[in-house]
Amino acid sequence: MTRPFIAVGEDRHLFIVRVWREDSRGMSGGQWRGSVEHVPSGQRIHFVSLEAMTEFVSQYWGHDGPPAATISSEQ
Repeated sequence: MTRPFIAVGEDRHLFIVRVWREDSRGMSGGQWRGSVEHVPSGQRIHFVSLEAMTEFVSQYWGHDGPPAATISSEQ
């Protein structure tokens, strides 16, 4: 399967994050798991902690640190 071309510059990246809860037999509540994919490169990891997801994404932040957190109401 070929990936569609996605124009993403050095100052922008596209990630797909999936999060789900796995039922654990005998354990109440199950465990949260997830995966994050850097779309332009196709690199993907699976994680069980937000720290692991953040570590993967931070590879693409460069030397200036993480992007500033902003909240947007654009839809």
